Amino acid sequence: MIDYDELDGIVGCYCTLVYPYRGHSEGTVVADYGQEIIVRLNNGKELTEYRSDVLIYE
Repeated sequence: MIDYDELDGIVGCYCTLVYPYRGHSEGTVVADYGQEIIVRLNNGKELTEYRSDVLIYE
């Protein structure tokens, strides 16, 4: 897991939602807007989530 202080260039990283969306929680970061990020879930749905609600992996 990445430390939030070291986040730089997280677009394209795999991630897991802390609170699953309709049973889906695995996805990829597609955009970074500071406090919020856009996550594309494996089912194709894109969500806006706060960084604190997403676990980001290298």
